[in-house]
Amino acid sequence: MVYYQKVARTGWLVLCLVVIILTFTLWMYPTLLDFPLSFGNAAYLLALIILFQFDNVRRGGIYYTFQEGIILFIFLNYGLLPSILLSQIGILIFQFFSHKQEIRLKRFLYLYPINVLFDLFYLACPSLVYLALGGPIGTGFTYSEALVPFSGYLATVLTVSYVQCRFVNRVLFLRYDWTRLVRLQTLVYGISMLSAFLGIWFYDENPLIAASVSTLILFLFKRLLQQRGMTLEAMENAKRFDDAKEHLLISRFEREAIDSLLLDLPHLLDFSEGWISIQQQRKQVIYNIRTKTIIDVLPLFHSLSAEQLQTPIIHGLRFDWGKDIQIALPVDRHSMLAIPSITSEDVDVSIVLFHQVADAYDETNADELARLLRIFCRVLHRSQETYQLYAESRTDALTELANSRAFYEEGAHQFAADHYPLSIILFDIDHFKYVNDTYGHKVGDLVLRELGRRILSLQQKQPAMFAARYGGEEFVLLIHHCPQNQAIDLAEQVRHAVLDRPFVVEGHRLSITISLGVDTVNQPYERSFEESLRQADHALYVGGKHNGRNCTAHYANL
Repeated sequence: MVYYQKVARTGWLVLCLVVIILTFTLWMYPTLLDFPLSFGNAAYLLALIILFQFDNVRRGGIYYTFQEGIILFIFLNYGLLPSILLSQIGILIFQFFSHKQEIRLKRFLYLYPINVLFDLFYLACPSLVYLALGGPIGTGFTYSEALVPFSGYLATVLTVSYVQCRFVNRVLFLRYDWTRLVRLQTLVYGISMLSAFLGIWFYDENPLIAASVSTLILFLFKRLLQQRGMTLEAMENAKRFDDAKEHLLISRFEREAIDSLLLDLPHLLDFSEGWISIQQQRKQVIYNIRTKTIIDVLPLFHSLSAEQLQTPIIHGLRFDWGKDIQIALPVDRHSMLAIPSITSEDVDVSIVLFHQVADAYDETNADELARLLRIFCRVLHRSQETYQLYAESRTDALTELANSRAFYEEGAHQFAADHYPLSIILFDIDHFKYVNDTYGHKVGDLVLRELGRRILSLQQKQPAMFAARYGGEEFVLLIHHCPQNQAIDLAEQVRHAVLDRPFVVEGHRLSITISLGVDTVNQPYERSFEESLRQADHALYVGGKHNGRNCTAHYANL
């Protein structure tokens, strides 16, 4: 903000200097003050200028008003001074009344001197070149004599446009595409010159009729361009957002929904930086949308009031930002679109986008993005329920370990992936029927639950381990990147986790032991998952149960 304050002060100083020079020139040459327009005609032409300024076409952050045709008509018929004076009055009115009240004064203080100086150059330089090349004006205007001067006029317009583009890029840090600017400026001035020429055709009939004809031609061309651009842009945006909504709606789980949104957002709206905050169940995660990585908490919305959190925040230029927007960004970031809070059930989503282009976002963008985020919130809430059902279908209710269904899914996945060597440890409780017959099935269930807790404790220390209750008193472990010796050592750890500490349940102190069978597959296609499971089962009964129980046996050592 400090930088743009300096630019604004410099702009006002330069404008004051230009006004002083012009005032001195008019004082030295009072004949320049001759104003050939009557008050009524001047008011009518000024009204046309203001009409075109407020009904503008925005492309790439630049406002095209098509007032150039009216200004050119005034210059060719009445001279340079009336065209400059009426144009400046129009800019003053437009600059002060065209923006929302909360940013109106800021825009005026920062942009008015720059816009005035740009307008002076746009009018004075091409017009002076036209006059220097002998271009006719007023009643002496002829089309044949105006062709060469108009070529110089148009070339000067493009040159001034290029200078303006370089200025806003380097001084105001506004990114404009030079080739796009040239195409649009050529279109605008081509139509403006055509309307001015046709308006002059009717000048002998009545000056106001001539101006009206010129205005009508400009208005039709502008409306055609505006409607075509708006229709194409609206259709493309609607299709992109509809596709993104479909991608979200088919997402089953939280990760799928988040990945889908992060993947689609860069294709929905242009931005230089963007962050999205997702808060659910009191846990907040913030993603950098460009890199799709998690970052630290972004303190952007912390200072906003409750009312501000309920509505989108849209800013078009850097100096529109209020003191509430406290974030370190490069000086060339201007446009901002923030949706501070979209809430559904227990999910809350916030998003903020920044862009180098001025006035890159509008209410339509905010509405479309807000609707997409509402769908995202509902999908996230639904995914929590889906995941809970999915987890319950794969979890053994008694031991809280995975069930046999989940184990078979994991086994198929691990054997298909390149995670070899893979080891399977299958084990069951020795003489578990005796526990049930002596102490009752309730005690037996408590023993199974305690065994599940101990296995879960071991699993937390071994990230490569997948533990499941295989059925009844049988349990199974699947460990990837686990060779034979490591698998035997791990099986012994499990055996001692059961043996070394008695099971205290319902006032009974029970000494429980287990027998274990192990099999290891060292490389792909050596054995299938089912074959390895059968060999672990064979090792359990032949090497474990038949050898006195409370021991570990590996199939390779039988």
